[in-house]
Amino acid sequence: MVIAHRGYGKFYKENTISAFEAAINAGAKGIECDVRLTADDQAVVHHNNALIVDNKKIKISKNSISQLKDICRYSGHELLVLDDLFEYVEQKQTRFFLDLKSSSPTLVESIAKKIKEKNLWSQVHVTGFSFLVKNAIRAQSQHPKLQVGQFLHLPVYYAYIRRPKKSYCVFLGWLDSIPGSQTLFRALISAERLIKLKAFFEKNGFNVMGGVINSDAGLELFKKAGITDIVTDRITETVNYFKPKTQS
Repeated sequence: MVIAHRGYGKFYKENTISAFEAAINAGAKGIECDVRLTADDQAVVHHNNALIVDNKKIKISKNSISQLKDICRYSGHELLVLDDLFEYVEQKQTRFFLDLKSSSPTLVESIAKKIKEKNLWSQVHVTGFSFLVKNAIRAQSQHPKLQVGQFLHLPVYYAYIRRPKKSYCVFLGWLDSIPGSQTLFRALISAERLIKLKAFFEKNGFNVMGGVINSDAGLELFKKAGITDIVTDRITETVNYFKPKTQS
């Protein structure tokens, strides 16, 4: 499964319906998007904690949802709110991975409430770095169907020293936006070790996915390990990479 990182940001503004639609049309079977809270605890889909308007930063966490909607209305910005996101999700067969940008239990509960309301337990997942999904993991006791995914920034540490809390899946990989993260990952984790890590996590009840992988060399590393659920920015290229090769 190819999972589009914030939609198809190459052609459309990331974390928007247009970007999601373009990714699905390009063959993505999953969408990863970012969710955070406004000042009045309303969930919106946005990666950074700021809108840039006239070269000024408008902090999402410092403004109410009504203030942000007004700002977007007059500046031409797009800001997707949780209700509109779920209306879109309902129309699709695509799986959505909502990446928490806050550890707030309010954010987790607002998402779980929408999933329950629309009965989208198998389609919508809650994900994030291990330190941001702590409350989502705790919420599994109240919402047993809630599927939580953890991005393990130090997979060797979490495998052999401190096992992650039980959840639906773990993501292994790196972020190109963090300088040196890919170099560090590949220095610590050989192809053989990645195969062993996958087996270790699966033995302990986790599904294993990869991200954010944006090169053929990275895709080859994960493919050899049997990890083919991949978060990426290169939607078309990754879809084509995993297509079965026809014999001439």
